[in-house]
Amino acid sequence: MLPPLFFSVRLPTLLAMFWRRSVRRTSKWNDSHREPASSIVFRLDALGDVVLTTPLFRALKSAHPESRLTVVVQSYIKPLLVTNPDIDEILMLPRIKPQWLPMRLRRLLAAATFYWTQLRGRRFDFAISPRWDVDEHLATFLCALVNANHRVGYSCSTTVAKRRINRGFDAVYDICLPPGPVRHEVLRNLSVAGCLGGTLCDDRLDVHITEHDRSRAARRLANVKPATTLIAIGIGAQSAGRRWPLARFAGTVNRIGETVKVQPLIICSAAELGEALKLGELLRIAPVIVSGAMLREACAVLERCDLLIGNDSGCAHLAAAVGCSTVVISRHPRNGDPNHFNSPIRFAPRGPHVQVLQPAKGRDACGDACTASGPHCILEVCVEDVTAAALLMFETQVARIATPANPQVPPLASRVRHVHSAQAMRRVVETLRRDIDRPSL
Repeated sequence: MLPPLFFSVRLPTLLAMFWRRSVRRTSKWNDSHREPASSIVFRLDALGDVVLTTPLFRALKSAHPESRLTVVVQSYIKPLLVTNPDIDEILMLPRIKPQWLPMRLRRLLAAATFYWTQLRGRRFDFAISPRWDVDEHLATFLCALVNANHRVGYSCSTTVAKRRINRGFDAVYDICLPPGPVRHEVLRNLSVAGCLGGTLCDDRLDVHITEHDRSRAARRLANVKPATTLIAIGIGAQSAGRRWPLARFAGTVNRIGETVKVQPLIICSAAELGEALKLGELLRIAPVIVSGAMLREACAVLERCDLLIGNDSGCAHLAAAVGCSTVVISRHPRNGDPNHFNSPIRFAPRGPHVQVLQPAKGRDACGDACTASGPHCILEVCVEDVTAAALLMFETQVARIATPANPQVPPLASRVRHVHSAQAMRRVVETLRRDIDRPSL
């Protein structure tokens, strides 16, 4: 039996390629008197993927300051990007309302409708799909349809799954990037800009918060007592297998509260409010619950927090992007496939103060990756490990404030990057304390 993605992704994309090549053939143009160069980037996947693509937007703009950049994203992500100065236009796929239609069919109808109503009469110099992994959101389909001088994307040889599901898609791109080495998605995105003349030296994320966003966040946190450590808890994730149990989040925050004066804050979507209320009943201190906030307002709340403890999700990416210290619980085993779509090597939140905790190895039959539908390998990460990681974050915050930069002391982030157990973290904490107490020359 053919897989569903054959009918919803591969077959439509192959038909789009045939249509562009044989029916609606267009010649490339090179008119020096026309408008400045223009690019369109299709980033139709999840929130975290979009956040990790913001350096690409900046690199494209820096390479061609007079060019016009159009970005296509899911509708709920648009508010996060409207304040980004590197983006000139944000487009969204329409929502196909009949909920009884299969999700993949709705996605295909939305992409086809989007092309016909918004892109059919337009021209671009570059059509870009920066997705390295399997394209199941029809970005290649739209790249094939859009009228562009050049089409840029990654080869279908990056993974075994992509070779199977996206076989033949390389023919869409006249600039087809090779898989390259194992590395973070930010660097893979920047490689796309590199082949178009962009810079590869600046990989910081861009999340632009307005003063209005900060004032709304301040009203939400108006009742938080001064001199309180504000700990955000990110309980959401795309799948149940990536969600750490609520009882463990509660146990971690309650233990931290024995050492530090804390105020828990639960940040979640509107659909997760019920779970947030359950977690609130397990906490010793009544939490502030931020549910269903707009993305930039959520970023402004996270900017005010001292720490986020959360699952591998978009919330963690937002926290790291605004400089909030972040502890992420991942279900991907440390000895697993580094190129898997759950691998922190590829998708860890990008920021100066991020710690990812993983199981040492997969449970039961899980080898290269956790394949269970519910919490499974992630249960190997215990409350003690997360508590120690959080306390270590507080120690490093104090160290950053209390001591000047000392070139003889290695950066704190590099010391904790590969620490994954409570015992090892306690040793690092003791080392940090000795370094702080040691007089500088």
